[in-house]
Amino acid sequence: MNGFFPTNPRRRSGSWSVRAFLALLILPWAVPAFAEDRYVIDDQINLRRTPALSAPVVKTLKAGDKLELLEGNNSGWDHVRGSDGNDGWVARRSLSAKIPPEIERNQLRSEIEELRAKLVNHEKLQNELKRIQEVSRNALRIEQENQELVAKANRLEKELKQASDENHILEKQSDTLFFLAGAGVLLLGFISGLLSRRRRKGSSYGSLE
Repeated sequence: MNGFFPTNPRRRSGSWSVRAFLALLILPWAVPAFAEDRYVIDDQINLRRTPALSAPVVKTLKAGDKLELLEGNNSGWDHVRGSDGNDGWVARRSLSAKIPPEIERNQLRSEIEELRAKLVNHEKLQNELKRIQEVSRNALRIEQENQELVAKANRLEKELKQASDENHILEKQSDTLFFLAGAGVLLLGFISGLLSRRRRKGSSYGSLE
């Protein structure tokens, strides 16, 4: 195709010029900016709105605070931003590119103390968890024993009712037997009296002869 339709050299050079210009415009935005860190080395310094001692104070910084360096000027001030997002100006002599050893040691001590506190907390939580588990086991055992006692009480109640029913039946049988015994006694008495009268009559007939 290029043999049949030759390209225009001027058009090609103009196109490359536009591309190069666009690349130069985009390059600063495409390349990430690597911020430098600064550390406060004085006990207390003021973060100010502008690079001047008379400028309003944004906040007070303490030794060891980590800051992001934004820019500097020739009068000994640095524009920085704190971890909370507040930015301002501080005296350059109060900053260091490296964290001071003493501050680093203090930070390490603080981190160690925090780790120890967390470990103690963890042990307390473990002990509390064990105690809760033991209470839960006791509660389950008590609940199981309670269920067993309830079942035993129900069983005893059924046995008592059964015994009561049997006793009631026995009482009825006893009353029946007592009634029958009484009737038998009366019957025997009647028969005995009847026989006695016959004997007396028989003896009286014999005496008349």
